[in-house]
Amino acid sequence: MRALLLAPVCLLSACVATTPQPMPSTPASYEQIPSDLLWNRLTLATYTREMMLLEAELAARGETSSGAEYLGRRTIAGVGVPTYQRSAGAGSDRDCADFSSSAEAQRFFLSAGGPFVDPHGLDRDGDGYACEFGQTLRASAARHKTKPLTPARKTATIRSSDQCFVGPRGGTYTITASGNKNYDGC
Repeated sequence: MRALLLAPVCLLSACVATTPQPMPSTPASYEQIPSDLLWNRLTLATYTREMMLLEAELAARGETSSGAEYLGRRTIAGVGVPTYQRSAGAGSDRDCADFSSSAEAQRFFLSAGGPFVDPHGLDRDGDGYACEFGQTLRASAARHKTKPLTPARKTATIRSSDQCFVGPRGGTYTITASGNKNYDGC
């Protein structure tokens, strides 16, 4: 009986050990993760905040794309759209000039509770992007977005003919390079 009770516990602990661990939820936690893993996770991310964290870290590293993935691919639609409520009297002990880039500001903003809260007033429009980080996403999306191919115009290729044709009234003609009939004979 004792062996039967231990087997499920061992099996359960093995299952727990192989369960993938969730990604970190703070910008500082992402700093130790290699970029290729961050890009992979960005491709698989389903939550907006997670995508924001990943994009901020990658942008802070100066990376804008990897393979088919690029910054803003799935988040660009939210730039400039007031999504989060902001109070007019948000504190301003930190402002955009305090950061070396909009990506650094975005990382700080997210570590301070963004996008849900904005205690430093870095996201006044409430779109979830601090200090014009949305412009970084827009620029990235514009660089990587493929333009639709325009179909080439079909032009008829007409070649002159050495072949002699007989018309409905019995006359003969050839076809010129411009597609006209030449009745000068065959």
